[in-house]
Amino acid sequence: MEEIKTKGIVIKATDFSDSDKIVTIFSYDFGIIKARIRGVKKKGAKLAFAVQPFAFIEFLLIKNKGFYSIVNATSIDQFFNITTDFDNYILMLSVLEVCEKSIKENDCSPEMFLLVLNVLKQVSYNNVSAMAIFIKFMLEAFRYLGFEMQVELCACCGNNLSKIRGFSFEYNGMICGKCQNNNSYLELLEGEYAILKNIDNFDIENILNLKFSLNENLISIINLLAKNFRLLTEEEITTLKQFL
Repeated sequence: MEEIKTKGIVIKATDFSDSDKIVTIFSYDFGIIKARIRGVKKKGAKLAFAVQPFAFIEFLLIKNKGFYSIVNATSIDQFFNITTDFDNYILMLSVLEVCEKSIKENDCSPEMFLLVLNVLKQVSYNNVSAMAIFIKFMLEAFRYLGFEMQVELCACCGNNLSKIRGFSFEYNGMICGKCQNNNSYLELLEGEYAILKNIDNFDIENILNLKFSLNENLISIINLLAKNFRLLTEEEITTLKQFL
């Protein structure tokens, strides 16, 4: 039996028994782990805060024969502001779902962990467009997962992009007018490409300085990224269906 202390973000919690839950945690030290928390469904349970999505917690765990149990927890941040706006709530739940479906259990991913933590902070405290932040998260997540999208140059030939631009799921990036003649692609409007390029070039802390005239363009980019995630990972971001 091993005692472990680690910081983590709660992805979700599911019922396990009449009084217990299994908590899926994105841990800084261990990646995705699942841990049993006993008695948390009882009225007045002192660790009820430790099963809420987005909660940033310092956990005290017991590991026994490969299984984790939560014995104590200290709240660092609950990110309550995220839950006050439906769109923000759904998009940030989608961030958590991407992590759950793309990171293997017990596979340490500190860069992804810090990215998610920053995303939650930006939406909760800096009044940043959750749609823009979700786009930035997906672009960065693709990089960490080894699926970096080519936005600046043609993903097919490597040349500068011509005025006419399209996205190729086969090449995982933008392709130029010349390469479009020989490949299938999704045509992007000028405004959509500008959004994708600008968000890709901005640090996550500076996304709040970007202004967007049409939410429809942002939604189109989110649709593109969700489809690309499905093709690359064979996983659906089901939470997004409530938003799109």
